[in-house]
Amino acid sequence: MRGFKLMNYCGISESDRREFSLLPKHIRREVQRWILWLNVIANEKPALPAIRKVAEQNNLKVKTVYRKLRAYEKYDWRGLINRAKFPAKPSPASSKTFLRFLHALWLANNKNYKNTHLQIVAIWKGRVPIPGYDYLPEKSPFNECPSGWTYCNLRYHIKTFMENYPEETISR
Repeated sequence: MRGFKLMNYCGISESDRREFSLLPKHIRREVQRWILWLNVIANEKPALPAIRKVAEQNNLKVKTVYRKLRAYEKYDWRGLINRAKFPAKPSPASSKTFLRFLHALWLANNKNYKNTHLQIVAIWKGRVPIPGYDYLPEKSPFNECPSGWTYCNLRYHIKTFMENYPEETISR
């Protein structure tokens, strides 16, 4: 891929170009590469041989290409952004105040992560103020809760809080 130049807005609609241009260059290039690869697949019927070919040519797993194809179909180019490299909007979900509140909620739920997740989402849906947030977070475009509030993320936040602030968790 060395020396490979992509078109400025390959596969990006006119109305999305400003938003796309605000992404870091390496993220834009990655999204554009995926758009080119996925357009090759879109023109092939059946798609599976094309998916295998794209995966093989780019040293990727077939399931990765398939997952990206589904994300592209569902969310357009935004679904191709690697959120591990470029999070949507850094949320205050990692603020100490919020983490302390989340940990207390987890303790109140007898250390049950699932019930804690269900309860915090219910609190948010009830539009009740949440400690650590100046305003209620918006719903994620990817699921039915705020960004960073999936079950796995909240479980991670609770465990991280206990590791980073053991003095606040000892007496409980």
